[in-house]
Amino acid sequence: MKSKAVPSSESGDRARALNIAIVGCGQIADAHLQELSKISGVTTVATCDAHLDLAMQAAKRFAIPRYYDDVSTMLRVERPDIVHIATPAQTHMPLARQCMEAGAHVYVEKPLALDAAEVREILSASQSLGRKVCVGHDQLYDPAWLDLRRRVARGDIGKVRHVESVLGYPISAQFGSVVRGDSEHWVRKLPGGLFQNTISHPLYRITEFLIDERPPLIARWWSRTDLDFPTELLVHLRGREVSGTLTFATSIAAQRVTRVYGEKGMFEVDLDAQTVLHMAPAKLPGAFAKLEAPYRRSREAARSWRRNAWRFLRSDIHYFAGMHHLFELFQQSVRDDTRPLPVDPGEMLRVTRIMDDIFAECRSDDERKAPAPRDESKVARMPESFSLSTAARPA
Repeated sequence: MKSKAVPSSESGDRARALNIAIVGCGQIADAHLQELSKISGVTTVATCDAHLDLAMQAAKRFAIPRYYDDVSTMLRVERPDIVHIATPAQTHMPLARQCMEAGAHVYVEKPLALDAAEVREILSASQSLGRKVCVGHDQLYDPAWLDLRRRVARGDIGKVRHVESVLGYPISAQFGSVVRGDSEHWVRKLPGGLFQNTISHPLYRITEFLIDERPPLIARWWSRTDLDFPTELLVHLRGREVSGTLTFATSIAAQRVTRVYGEKGMFEVDLDAQTVLHMAPAKLPGAFAKLEAPYRRSREAARSWRRNAWRFLRSDIHYFAGMHHLFELFQQSVRDDTRPLPVDPGEMLRVTRIMDDIFAECRSDDERKAPAPRDESKVARMPESFSLSTAARPA
């Protein structure tokens, strides 16, 4: 185990650099470390993983001075201001408590915890210990989503009435294939299985506009014919003023697309293409409408192209741009108590409760479809002298 004590600065100094450590050095950790390296005023002081070689490799890739295989030792020696938790979801709650009890604020990868009860425990510890918590709802701060939010707030499509959120998650892709090939993978053991590790992203793109605390919902999951665990999910949520549908599919191309429908039109947001397309009813009559609609769409596409070209020239197009922005906002909140958390604690709990309801509904549907157990006491016994050859013989 590598370690060297580094004294931390006074916590009341808002201008000082923040010391950050990361626990869990799997695939997503590289994105965290990459984005942290671009932010001024923060120093990543240590990596930590139960497998020391993973912690060491991450530290070497990003020129981080120390690495550990024990969280308690890392917290005691480094005394980080913020700990990023990028471990399997089953460990989020105990690790978040441990880090907060050691004096650190915590940024936790989605999902924040296994269920709403664990989220309440994290938030209760946060309040009692005076530490802050942020969950990785980074797509809310993606540049394309921020553009959508501004245009909706401006009233471009009137009141929002329905949101469709689609996540294409090819099971043959890098992470999906690992989950597919390992029946003991930690994702397969989550209460919501494959979906729980991922659907907070498409879900909070709906709850951005569907503000009901606990909307009624219908949810179904099922398995592809070649797999033995649920891989497809369809959810319908019905709020008082806004409805939503969430689609998770492993048989389609990777995509993160959301359509926001209002009384005067619709926006389609493609987070991968970084486009926000506005589609409104045609104003011209008859056949002229068939020309107006494509013309409008071409204008929207041209607008997105110009915007992305300008960002490209400024080297400002990054897959994890939303994560970068969320990190900065959380760090600002840690430095300055007057700044709000970028993801409200009440919203963390609400999204988790809705996820709990989705998975409970899916499990109930499985139970309804399961065949009733056979009651052997009611099965007529075949006489010992009876034979199939006798039964089949014509009279």
